[in-house]
Amino acid sequence: MISRLVPAIALAAFIVAAALALRHAEGAGWIGDEGARRAMQVLIGLMLAGYANMMPKQPGRPRGSPRAEAAAQAALRVGGWSMTLAALAYAGLWAFAPLNIANIASIVVVGGATALTLGYSVWAFMSCRRAGGASTGH
Repeated sequence: MISRLVPAIALAAFIVAAALALRHAEGAGWIGDEGARRAMQVLIGLMLAGYANMMPKQPGRPRGSPRAEAAAQAALRVGGWSMTLAALAYAGLWAFAPLNIANIASIVVVGGATALTLGYSVWAFMSCRRAGGASTGH
């Protein structure tokens, strides 16, 4: 648990420091309100991409049958890919799209990736259960 906690705390400290630095730069007149907002959202998108990229690489300890473990790893891979791509799109939208489009589209992109991940996970585990139930009747 400590090995996961330290990077998470360091990343949280970086985000807080970035927010404070952007607030200071905005107050000093170096960047505008829109630039500070965009920069913070891009950092959030990149942070989400980093975490999503690590999703399939840290499955945890085995808890079930080999079939269930395979389904869990597949769900983690789909989630990692979809959330990483969505987070990069989120960062790109906040970096380059007009604000009114970035506001809505960034939510839609991440929400769609979340729905895809949840849908695939449910499908994978339901098919795993159906396959497991079919093999117990023989």
